[in-house]
Amino acid sequence: MDQYDDKTKRMLKEVKDYYGTIPMTYYAVADAGLLPRLWALAGETFKSGAATHEDKRICASVVAHTLGIQELLVAHLMILKRYGWNRQQFDELLQENYPARMSDKQILLAKLAKTLAVNPANVDRETLRSLQEQGTTKEEIAEIIALHGFVRYMATFVSVYEMA
Repeated sequence: MDQYDDKTKRMLKEVKDYYGTIPMTYYAVADAGLLPRLWALAGETFKSGAATHEDKRICASVVAHTLGIQELLVAHLMILKRYGWNRQQFDELLQENYPARMSDKQILLAKLAKTLAVNPANVDRETLRSLQEQGTTKEEIAEIIALHGFVRYMATFVSVYEMA
């Protein structure tokens, strides 16, 4: 970590505090000199507090699974364990055999995350309608969409960067 400037080192520490580890994706972004700006952008877009942390971790896990980002899956399993999740429940989430601990809203958010990850242009309108009927705010939905964008950006960046 000595190769990074002080600001990047602070950001890596924040990432570690947030995830419990530093996913390789963040090292790649740090190597490119983008981490401070990217972490600030993340704070402005999907850490607004509109959606709960657990809901966001559920959605990030679904997106990571759909996109095949193993390291991010591990990081989000560790975070969900803080909320009382176990490995079996996590595996059920990823298999779309939703565990009993999930609320109807969380299941709908997981379905939204899946459709976003598969093809953002084909988001299931019925899922959106059902979320709104349950009282989910546009701000919560926007935060999940921003989270998806961030995860997809990181996945794209790292997959290309590692090949360079």
